[in-house]
Amino acid sequence: MNRRDFLRFAAATGALTWLDAPAWAAPLTRRVLVDITLPGGPDLRHLFPPAPDSSPASYAYQYWQARASSHGIAAGSQQAVVDRFATAYDAAATTAGTQFGILKQCGWLKSMWSAGKVAVLHNVLGATSRDHAHAQLVLDHGDRGTLPNQLGKAGWGGRLVAGLGGSARIVSVTRAPRPFCYGPHPTDRLDHRNDRLLNIKNSRALALTEAASQDNNQNKAMANSLRAYYEARAAALGQSDVFGRIVQSERGLRQFGSAMTSALAGIPVPAAVQALYTGQPPSRLNSGYFGEQIRNLYDTLQTRDILDMRVASLDYGGWDSHDGEIDMIEPRLADLFGTGRALDTLWQALDPQSRANMVFVIAGEFGRQLKSNGGAGTDHGRGMQVIVIGESVKGGFYGDPFPEAELARLSQNSPDVEGLTAIERVFGVLADWVAPGAGDVVFPGRGGMPLESGNPLGFMKA
Repeated sequence: MNRRDFLRFAAATGALTWLDAPAWAAPLTRRVLVDITLPGGPDLRHLFPPAPDSSPASYAYQYWQARASSHGIAAGSQQAVVDRFATAYDAAATTAGTQFGILKQCGWLKSMWSAGKVAVLHNVLGATSRDHAHAQLVLDHGDRGTLPNQLGKAGWGGRLVAGLGGSARIVSVTRAPRPFCYGPHPTDRLDHRNDRLLNIKNSRALALTEAASQDNNQNKAMANSLRAYYEARAAALGQSDVFGRIVQSERGLRQFGSAMTSALAGIPVPAAVQALYTGQPPSRLNSGYFGEQIRNLYDTLQTRDILDMRVASLDYGGWDSHDGEIDMIEPRLADLFGTGRALDTLWQALDPQSRANMVFVIAGEFGRQLKSNGGAGTDHGRGMQVIVIGESVKGGFYGDPFPEAELARLSQNSPDVEGLTAIERVFGVLADWVAPGAGDVVFPGRGGMPLESGNPLGFMKA
């Protein structure tokens, strides 16, 4: 989309008039950003610990002493630290003079790291509170200024897709869309519109009833009656009313449902993908629901010419690891990043062009504290990590993963990872990858927001 077409779109729909920022040109290829939210506050530092060091003055030594119980070992035993690292982690590389490891259960992540396709953004600054609900809104909106009661604001995924214009859509493959997916309202900053959102919770049962059997005739009559009812309510109350939003969703499903069903009739679900949610362990994920989302994502990528999906939304919950951290989060990390698990299985099922034009961004609403608690877990923190994976990624650590300044805070109660780089800056780089120049539109003023010293944020290729 060129600037003239963008302005014509904006004038007709008011999609981004409240952003008061320039338009951008759509890229030559239709790139897809896949957002995977991890509600609960994942301890991603558990995934990338420093290798053991016997010097008490070193960061690694202090890390393992502070987090011993969350690793299931006793503090003070250097041999226990060495054994734990050797058993649970593969040595990955050295950064800033410190060697680190990647959890052995995450073999696909390790292989992608070795191929230079994984960027880990450290010390990212999101919500300043440790409240789940508020911090998740900040993450979904990509806006650190979001207040706890601003539930209806547009999400950064929805804003990005609205700016692309044309037929671009955002697709949620979860049971209900996250606020990340909400598009901007033409006049109200605190409200949203969903005319570009499709919620596909089961891609293999998407089409609304059209069959001619007696039972399906009854279902069709009910669907038509409900549609007439909601359209009447919408006409009376306006498209911004909740009933108008239901009509938008129904129209979208009816528009795309039959076309997708016909297209997918000739595209079987790959056996390995199906096993993620219907098979038996170890092929079945601990979360069969996330396996279903992977199937939905696979299908929407196969039908991208129908949907023009530019952003996808997934989530995997259960990361609030106050107790028994190993048993709680390691199976989930393996589900996401293990060899033959969710992302590996999807990656192997896709064609090279799909892989080349897709990037995963993975984060929770906040991180965990610097030291473990008395329950072999970690409590809510503030500074967090964001993982980005894809062919277009410039792999490596961005931001200091092992800052010496943290050591002085270990004696404090509830010591946090320090958030130094604003989430708007991180997400803005991803928006620019989808469409050059988009970052400044979706995140106005990002250039003046916090950025960790020495972090160039150059984690995406042009």
